[in-house]
Amino acid sequence: MVVPDKRFLLALLLLTAVPALAKTGVPFNPLTDIHWEEIGFTIEGVCVCPRPPPIFVEPGLVVSYWEPFLLLDTSSVAFYSAMLGQSMGGSLLDELGGKNKSSDAVDVANESTFAQAHAFLLPLMVGLCARDDYGTWWSEFDPLWQSDELAALLTPEAALFANKAMVLACTADAVAANAGWPLDAMPWCLGSGGLAYPMTGHVDNDNIVQANATAAYRMLYKLNRIGLICDPAPECGCAYTPVWVKSHYKMNLARPSIRGVHPIGRATATWDAGANPPFMGELGPNDEFLWVVYRRQRCCTCCE
Repeated sequence: MVVPDKRFLLALLLLTAVPALAKTGVPFNPLTDIHWEEIGFTIEGVCVCPRPPPIFVEPGLVVSYWEPFLLLDTSSVAFYSAMLGQSMGGSLLDELGGKNKSSDAVDVANESTFAQAHAFLLPLMVGLCARDDYGTWWSEFDPLWQSDELAALLTPEAALFANKAMVLACTADAVAANAGWPLDAMPWCLGSGGLAYPMTGHVDNDNIVQANATAAYRMLYKLNRIGLICDPAPECGCAYTPVWVKSHYKMNLARPSIRGVHPIGRATATWDAGANPPFMGELGPNDEFLWVVYRRQRCCTCCE
């Protein structure tokens, strides 16, 4: 009789246990998970668009609103999507999984959190104003998201902000963001979330909600930088902004619990009580977050 090797049995036990330990949650529901009152549709006035003869001009209306246009996952388990409420192929043993390392008296310098991030366009209000956005993004396939050093290839300007003076300057942005007005003149700052650099999932903060909010901000900035989303700042069209305009975005937490809308950089301590309970939240497992991103839209309805 052949006796199986103990190491083989242990490995088999671990692998077969993964499906039982896999996280699951409630998939995103636009009817219940979006704060529709935040859209704030407003007609600001009349505009005109040039047209070929014999029409010459066409009248339109200037409209503005906040469009829920993007969903962002920030996940501790690689390939787990809080938006879908299930894993898309990863496992608890995957080396790309996140971590949360709390500080203590011995290891205070190493407090950190790492999260993967996924982006999904949300085509709910297509057709009213222009939007030239593209596809989805999974950070597991992005080596720059995994490495602070490689991320510098995309953000070489990060070296300019790696000093105490620039970090301290972000205090002003934190104060403004908590008041509801993040400072666009400081794109390297994320208010109470810290710095936008390195543009990776590594965040020097062991507060899991705040760290994941920071990871979501960084992914939003990265999508601007690589041209996957645009900013509808012009009255006609949607401009690509490799240096983002923070005040044009805000978001709300939708998993594992739903919370209200906040501007980029507002301290999560003002709204995260009970948002990430142990083991399971109201709508999904703990440490797996879904963010609904709203973008400021302002356009003339006759623009093509």
